[in-house]
Amino acid sequence: MAPADLDGVHDGFDEELDAAICNCLYKLLPTLKPEYAEVIWRVDLQEQPREAVAKDLGITLNNLTVRLHRGRHALKTRLVQMCLTCPVHGFLDCDCDAAEKVRAHFQALKDDAGAKTTD
Repeated sequence: MAPADLDGVHDGFDEELDAAICNCLYKLLPTLKPEYAEVIWRVDLQEQPREAVAKDLGITLNNLTVRLHRGRHALKTRLVQMCLTCPVHGFLDCDCDAAEKVRAHFQALKDDAGAKTTD
């Protein structure tokens, strides 16, 4: 797929659904290996048929499945490392009010634990 083909990618997307997808995903996807990021983008986010993606990339369907599995695992690992778990949204956007409360709570616990070790 050429970059020019991406111009109309968001045409037909449900705006509410798109807004609900955590911003962390979009920020972290480019940090993955390019071959993992591309298959996640095309198969999971654009919902392109796996057979068509594999053919376009010149790889077997089995290889595409392996890349997709490894890419999802790598993305999950990054999300867990970079994001706290929000009680409302799952993985959170840094602007979420509930996330701010969760972060403040964890920071208070961390500060309290640090104070106890220095006593």
